[in-house]
Amino acid sequence: MLFGFSIPPVGPAHRSDAENYARVVADCRLGQELGYDSAWSLEHHFTPYYPTPDTMLFLAHVAAHCPGLGLGTCVIVLPWAHPLRVTEQIAMLNALTTGKLYIGLGRGTARYEFDRLGVDMTKTREMFREELEIIKLGLYRDSFEFRGEHYRIPETQIRPRPRDPAAIKLFGAIGSPQSAEIMAELGLPLLHSAQFPDRVTAEVVRRWKARVRSLGMPAEDQGFAIHSNPCIVAESEKEARALAVKHLSLFTRVQMAHYETEADYWKNVPGYEQFSKMFGNLKKLSRPGPDLDAHIEKQLVGTPDTVIRRIEEIRDTLDITHIISAHFQYEMDDETRRRSLRLFGEHVIPHFRRQEAAGSARRAAAK
Repeated sequence: MLFGFSIPPVGPAHRSDAENYARVVADCRLGQELGYDSAWSLEHHFTPYYPTPDTMLFLAHVAAHCPGLGLGTCVIVLPWAHPLRVTEQIAMLNALTTGKLYIGLGRGTARYEFDRLGVDMTKTREMFREELEIIKLGLYRDSFEFRGEHYRIPETQIRPRPRDPAAIKLFGAIGSPQSAEIMAELGLPLLHSAQFPDRVTAEVVRRWKARVRSLGMPAEDQGFAIHSNPCIVAESEKEARALAVKHLSLFTRVQMAHYETEADYWKNVPGYEQFSKMFGNLKKLSRPGPDLDAHIEKQLVGTPDTVIRRIEEIRDTLDITHIISAHFQYEMDDETRRRSLRLFGEHVIPHFRRQEAAGSARRAAAK
């Protein structure tokens, strides 16, 4: 089991974006000291919703302060940039750093961002396929050429060459069970969002594995990742739940504004119809009540013991091997956030490290 944390530049309302970025870097140093394996950046543009328009630039900055820390994206939105530029950025980050790279890739969801970046949402599924193929060719071949519907690339070599291509792990972000089969066809393990109920995630995993098997591809040892938002660890259940109700409802309202959920435009965009129902349910999480309580129940919220039990459940039922915890929350003060980060790092991570060490010892003794 690997443990990462997401690093969106958000915090109290009075702080500037620059101040929030500085706090993130300080917490990355703390997280590395506490034993976290990775820090993950999220791409979004133009609004207060996780404003990180260039994840790779930010991660390169983090890497300079935290040598050896694994770095992840959840996600790079491929249709918003030329695939050669994305490939160059991944290769350059790998050349500059010594830690592992966990590159989550997606096709984007918010009309607000697509309109301003001048990209047609109806073409993203086909664009994503071509872009992924170009990225793989660029990272793992000395030179290549590509001819597709959206991209035509003459013979090209990516420079700088990656330092260690084996240290780059690609993930496919999913928005529905149908997306799981597409990611299986593309050879990508899954990056989940914890906003899905467990039964939906289980169906996603089932469909991914079934499609992989039908294609005669290896399905074992893929290692799925999940981004859990929120992750709030406290000394008492009462305090953790109260913090989650406050900060998750606020996060949901920011999310709804960014995605313009009241407009429900997805139902009329081919390839995005499934998002209409998903985002339609967000409003239930924007205020205290039974729906929000039920959602929090399935997040990483509570005392360290509660969070450990939830991670064991996720690990054993959903084949998750990389947990990305979200301690940064809108309007959360630094002391509360860092306490959550510390409690997770000092109690939750060591629990699983001890389990893994005991398992390794048993396997060694059995040989």
